Amino acid sequence: MTLMSEQIPDSGRYLYKTRGGFIRTRPASVIICLLFLSLFCGFCSASEPTIVITGYQVQPEVIMPGGSALITATVTNTAKAASMTTKSGTDPAESVTETKEINAYIDDVELFGNGLEVISGDYRRVGEVGPGQSIPLTFLVKAPQKTGIYFPELHIATQGGRSLKYPIPVNINDDRLVQKNPAIIVLKNIPDHVIPGDEMTGTLVLKNTGETAASEVILNVSSESREVSFTSPGSIHIGRLGPGDEVPVDFSILTSREVTEGIHPVQCHIRFNTASGRIIEQNEEIPVRVTGEHELSISSVSTDPGRVTEGNQFTLIVRIENTGTGDADGVRARIDTKLNGTKEAFVGKIEPDNDAPAVFYLQHAPAGDIPVPISIYTRNSTDVLKDTIEITVSKKSDIPVLPVLGIIILLGGGVFLWKRKRNTE
Repeated sequence: MTLMSEQIPDSGRYLYKTRGGFIRTRPASVIICLLFLSLFCGFCSASEPTIVITGYQVQPEVIMPGGSALITATVTNTAKAASMTTKSGTDPAESVTETKEINAYIDDVELFGNGLEVISGDYRRVGEVGPGQSIPLTFLVKAPQKTGIYFPELHIATQGGRSLKYPIPVNINDDRLVQKNPAIIVLKNIPDHVIPGDEMTGTLVLKNTGETAASEVILNVSSESREVSFTSPGSIHIGRLGPGDEVPVDFSILTSREVTEGIHPVQCHIRFNTASGRIIEQNEEIPVRVTGEHELSISSVSTDPGRVTEGNQFTLIVRIENTGTGDADGVRARIDTKLNGTKEAFVGKIEPDNDAPAVFYLQHAPAGDIPVPISIYTRNSTDVLKDTIEITVSKKSDIPVLPVLGIIILLGGGVFLWKRKRNTE
C-alpha cells in the first residue's frame, strides 16, 4: 500500500492519501513512529545468510560415453554473525550488544541432468548451515553415448523461497577442455657397469615431449646406499623447457670398494610447473650396475722337495692370487716346457683377496736354472696372464751316496770306540 501525505491548512493535521481515500492522523504519532524505526535500524546490524557454491569436482574428470561419474558440489553460507544493540534507558552506558548466529536453512537440493542421467543424490530438507560453514553434496550421474560438453544444473532452495541455480560443466570424452600439459622424459647415457672402487660418469638428458612449456624445472638426485655416492651437485635448477626442448645434465657417481655386485639405483626426482601453475612431480632411477673384475697374479712358486735334483721327480706348486674385486671363475694354468709330466692344472674359482695352488708333477729335469713359461686362463674371459717362472735343479753327484754314507758311519763308530777305550785306561 502506497501512502502519500497531503496537509489540510486549516486543520493542522495530516491526511495520508491511499487508493481508497484519506487516513487522518496526528503529527505527534507520526514523529514517534519515525523515531522508533530509526532507532531500531540504528541498533540492529545483521547480514543476510547467503548460500553460494564455492567449488565442485567431477570424478573422473573426463567421462567415457555411457560411463558413470560423481559430481560433488561444496555449498557455503557466506553470512557472518549478526550484532544487535539495545538500550534500556537514555544513558549510552546502559546499552547492551548481543551477537547472534545467522544460519541458512537449506530445504531441497536437486541436480537436473540436462543430457546426463542423475542416478542418485536428490536431497530433501538438508538442514541449517552455520556462518562460514560448508557442506559437500555428491551426485551419481551416468553419461550419454554422445560425446561433448554437458551442463547439468544444480538447484538449491533455501527457507524463505530463495533459490540458487548453478551449472556444472561435465566433459564426456571431449578433448576441447583437456588441458595440454608438458611431458618430461629422461634419456640416460650411462656406462654398462662400474667396477667397485671406481667412478662412473654419465649424462641425463631431460626432454619436454609435451605441447606446452614446463617452468621451474628442478632435478634432485640422491642415493640410498653408502657405497654409491653422487659426487655431482644433488640439486640442479634447470628453469624453463619449452615444447621439444632438451637439456643435458652431466653427473658423476663414486662407488666404494666394499660395494656388493648388482644393481644399485640412484633416485632422480623431477619437479616442474605447468602453464596453469599446477605442480607436477615425477621420479626416475639411474641403474648403477656394479660388476667386480678379477685381477690375477702369481704370488709364489715352490717345489716339493725343496731341493730338486737332476733326474728326480718333483712337484711344482704355483700359487695364483686374485687381487681384483670380482670372482675369477674356472681358473686353469698351463706351462710350456720340455720337462716330462703334467703340463696343465685346473684351479677353479678364486675369490677376491684369495689365492689357490696350481700343481704340476714333473720329472727328469736337467741340472741348472730352467725357465718355465706359464699361462693362466679364466672361464668366459679372453684375457690371459702370461709369465715365466724359474726352477733351479741341482746336479746329481758322481759318488755313490750309500757306500760313502756307510764308510762315514763306520769311521765315526771306530773313532767313538777308540776314545772310550782311552778314557778307561
